[in-house]
Amino acid sequence: MNIRTINLQRMTQKIPTLYRRVLYVTLSASWVTGIVFFILRDFIIIEGDFGPEKHPWQYPALMVHGLAAFFMIIGFGGLLFAHIPYSWRSKRQRLWGLTLISAVAFQIITAYLLYYMNSELSREVVGYFHLGIGGLLPFLLITHIISGIRSRKS
Repeated sequence: MNIRTINLQRMTQKIPTLYRRVLYVTLSASWVTGIVFFILRDFIIIEGDFGPEKHPWQYPALMVHGLAAFFMIIGFGGLLFAHIPYSWRSKRQRLWGLTLISAVAFQIITAYLLYYMNSELSREVVGYFHLGIGGLLPFLLITHIISGIRSRKS
């Protein structure tokens, strides 16, 4: 299956394999680069020409994190259009679905705030909330998937 054969209108509770894999890769890239950025920003200081400074990979990690997040937002839009309305009508997995929608929406809003906020204290607080929910996001998704598979079998 190539990208041209993905039909979002046919996406129901079962998300097409290619679409799912792209979402998993972008989620993984966003998650790993977010964690790497946090570690480089908060825990690693190197000795530069003019004294201690941030690690040089900190900002490239953030740039890749942002790129992966853009693809995640696009993928999330596809889910909002096709998977979520169909699944909502089936009345299964509503709690996990709403939790995931809320977590992703929270990540989008806090990313926007981190980009445009100019108060350092506020940025730090929002950043830690962004990190916390972002760190949980893959586990929420895994729980949603496992729970969905179990409810489909019963």
